[in-house]
Amino acid sequence: MQQPLRLGLVGAGTMGANHARVIGDSPDASLAVVVDPDVTRAAALAGSDAHATADVQAVFGCDAVVVASPTESHAGIALELLAAGVPLLVEKPLSADLASVHAMVDASKAGDVALMCGFVERFNAAVMTARALLDESPIHILSMRHSPLAPRITTSVVYDLLIHDIDLAVRLSRGEIVASVTGGDWQHPESGVAEVADCTLRFTNGMVATLSASRRSQRKIRSLLVTTAEQLVEVDLLRQDVTVYRNVGQSQVGDTPTYRAETVVDIPFVRHAGEPLALQLAHFVALVRGEKDPSEERESILEPHRISARVAAGDAAQPAAPTFGVDA
Repeated sequence: MQQPLRLGLVGAGTMGANHARVIGDSPDASLAVVVDPDVTRAAALAGSDAHATADVQAVFGCDAVVVASPTESHAGIALELLAAGVPLLVEKPLSADLASVHAMVDASKAGDVALMCGFVERFNAAVMTARALLDESPIHILSMRHSPLAPRITTSVVYDLLIHDIDLAVRLSRGEIVASVTGGDWQHPESGVAEVADCTLRFTNGMVATLSASRRSQRKIRSLLVTTAEQLVEVDLLRQDVTVYRNVGQSQVGDTPTYRAETVVDIPFVRHAGEPLALQLAHFVALVRGEKDPSEERESILEPHRISARVAAGDAAQPAAPTFGVDA
């Protein structure tokens, strides 16, 4: 039996606390160091078994590191650790600056060091079930990721929420390339931070993804609808359940204006192998141990960041593509 990996954790905020919890529950990892400018907060997560400090250099002796610090600090921390050969799981986004994302991915490749981004919805049991049910390419994806106001979050809603569904749309497209991006946002008049953002992605095979994110909703919604030529797969990401609809007939009832539709409804069993964050950690451990392909993992990072950068900047331009808001 292999020894648990000694993990360092940079950032003791809300996400850092969640990572500390799943690390503590994992048979394959142990928390060795917690780094945060607020050492008292770091100590609360470290407990009696880990070292708490404000010095990020303390994680360099760990087998791998989870970076859950504020987004603007990710690049500086990650590039230094990757240069030292330390495998990393970095909370999404890797950076709100696309050049920094490329720099991190390039450093990972140059040193053959595992790099993973915290796209935790990839490990949602309902998402995995939905992907397994798709026996043909989707023609339309519709997502809604809405939340009430979150004053503690100061980054654009594109990088906070929308990037998750951009990532899912790319993965559900089965390798198709995004041909065009359109979209828009609402920015808070005082802070200038985007709190609402919608975008539409059109893929080379004609598939369309319509994605909506908001931090100004009155309730939390996490929904995903995937339409193929033969079925509609409805995913509730919060409840982690899936419903499949197939319309088999429709008609008018007699001489009345009543419309009748006959639809077959399937409710597939969703196998819950664990909490998504814990499954993400298990995947990271497998990457560090060489049981998963680090090159495949790092290549999956770039496209969601590229698209997010175009939406956040209000610029859908890419090589051989027109300007934002205009289809190719």
